[in-house]
Amino acid sequence: MLYTAVTLDAETKSFYSLTVSAIDQGNAATRKQSSAKVKIYVEDTNDNDPIFDKAEMTVWIDENMPAGSSVTTVRAKDKDRGENAYISYLIANLVKVPFEVEHFSGVVKTTQLLDYESMRREYVLRLRASDWGLPYRRQTEMVLTVKIKDINDNRPQFEKIECTGHVPRYIPIGSEIITLSAIDFDAGNIISYRIVSGNEDGCFTVDATSGTVSVSCDLSELRVAERELNITATDGTHFADIARVHFKLVNSKRNLGSPSRILEDETGAFDCKDTGVARRLTEVLAAAENNNKPPVQEEFAMMPTRYGQNVHSPEFIDFPIEIKVNESVALVTTLTKLKARDRDLGYNGKLIYGISGGDEHSVFCIDMDSGELKVIGYLDREREQEYLLNITVYDLGNPQKSASRVLPITVLDINDNAPKFEKAVASFRVTENALNGTAIFRANATDADAGDNAKVTYSLVTDTKDFAVERTTGILTVSNNLDRERQELYELRIRATDGGGKGPDNPPLYSEALVRITIDDINDNAPQFSLSSYTVKIREDIPMWSVVAVVSASDPDLGPEGEVIYSLEDTDNEEDPKFKIDRLSGTIRTTKALDFEERQVHSLVVCASDRGNPALSSEVSVTINVVDVNENYFAPVFDEFVFSGSVAENQPVGTVVMEVNATDNDPPGEDSRIEYSIRGGDGIGIFSIDNK
Repeated sequence: MLYTAVTLDAETKSFYSLTVSAIDQGNAATRKQSSAKVKIYVEDTNDNDPIFDKAEMTVWIDENMPAGSSVTTVRAKDKDRGENAYISYLIANLVKVPFEVEHFSGVVKTTQLLDYESMRREYVLRLRASDWGLPYRRQTEMVLTVKIKDINDNRPQFEKIECTGHVPRYIPIGSEIITLSAIDFDAGNIISYRIVSGNEDGCFTVDATSGTVSVSCDLSELRVAERELNITATDGTHFADIARVHFKLVNSKRNLGSPSRILEDETGAFDCKDTGVARRLTEVLAAAENNNKPPVQEEFAMMPTRYGQNVHSPEFIDFPIEIKVNESVALVTTLTKLKARDRDLGYNGKLIYGISGGDEHSVFCIDMDSGELKVIGYLDREREQEYLLNITVYDLGNPQKSASRVLPITVLDINDNAPKFEKAVASFRVTENALNGTAIFRANATDADAGDNAKVTYSLVTDTKDFAVERTTGILTVSNNLDRERQELYELRIRATDGGGKGPDNPPLYSEALVRITIDDINDNAPQFSLSSYTVKIREDIPMWSVVAVVSASDPDLGPEGEVIYSLEDTDNEEDPKFKIDRLSGTIRTTKALDFEERQVHSLVVCASDRGNPALSSEVSVTINVVDVNENYFAPVFDEFVFSGSVAENQPVGTVVMEVNATDNDPPGEDSRIEYSIRGGDGIGIFSIDNK
């Protein structure tokens, strides 16, 4: 099983070439190995958020820029590949703002004219860069602060215009006759006033700062009955529309005293048209104040449940307390499907599952996406009866959050192990006189399974009545009289059977051990003669030390107990016996000349004894009949030393081949009667001779 040792990153390294070696367990000199190349291509996943060049940026723009004007360009990069690295942009503010961003270029533009005086003077934009990855897009945000610069785009406006009234001719020089007020919506502009026309004679002046019109000459000297002054206001760039002040010069003789403001529009001396600019200014100021209140945080960024930080950690749902599985479970069997949830959205809520510990033998795997836990290796309860898997679920947020739980998996036993003997082959020796019930050997077999599957019973497979094995203890005992001479070696097969067999898929298993029992000999057999008695005939004229007979006895015992020694007992009770037996070979010989006339029958008792302690023996009777022999002085003599003859092949049986002749010089009678016989040389007996 090949595992990752560290977290892989396709952006850092996308290809690995590994050499995997398989080495046997031989000694260093004879160890063998083979190798295989494993090429691993790391496929890109959407695991990187886009990154803006700048996390925060501030730009200034002039008010009154036309809609569609470029404000700035934002850029983000993504380390992933392919569509995972394609980036599009959007403005994520919840409240509508007068800006837009081109989806692919990142160019921020205005969508309407901006007015410093009446609109917000500072906008905080949440610009979001999203990649095109699946199943979710990864996103990141930056803060773009757009500040509006005030420009001089408003002309001063008079509060009152088209003023008409009258002014006494005798008013002192320096007297103020009317004050005109102009308002400029631009901030910080200084308004100055001037008379554009109608004051060619210089009889009137206007204060450039306050807009107050004063008399600067003696009006009584003027010959006209009325005057009209055209006054304007300027902020240095723009001029207000002309404010006309039309008044009549009246001949009033009131004692006016020193110069003073005697003619005010509010006294009714002048009647002016109200332009409403003061009211509009109040409205603009109110709107500006409202629009420029400090923003509420949620006004700009989406709520965490929609987008933002990885707020929540994953949590398991209905996590199993324990899983039990038979060790015979098939590969790729699904044990359970784990479930978890994350209240975040997108990659912050996208979950993957993994086994982070406890799988020492690499027999489990979990599907990263579905959470299905499967068996991928063969389970063996005898190797490991419980696994404590550390199951971890991760989200794909940044920073990544996770949760872990320990899942106990109990491996249930099946009868997959046969009993195993401590010794598969054992040898013992026992004497043949061992009593019934004598314990020879205790078979000990163990079964790696559990419960009934591990209970072992014993039986004797070999068909014999001489030994038996106890069913539960495995003790092998003698159950019959042993006889080494009957059977010297036993090869017994003892079977150990477990307690399986609860069903067709769970049969009992067994194993066998070979026990060799050698039966040791004891001296329990006396020598046995080959015949129950011996009877021989001998001529009285045989020489001394001639062989009379050979007796044979055997002892099936081993060693000295099977070695036979012969001795002779003469029943004639002669002081000087005529016969002697070889103690090792059992050969009986004459020790003296025999005489038929003296004794015709000799009765001997031969004793055969072994060398055991105590020795065992047996006896047999040997009867020797002495045959009378007359004095036969001459032996028969053939006429020729060599006789030659011939016969044609294919002659019938009985065809005469030749005739031989012999003579005996003894006197007529039995001693000179001749009998013929073939002593040898006739092959397989194809010739015969007439004995007469």
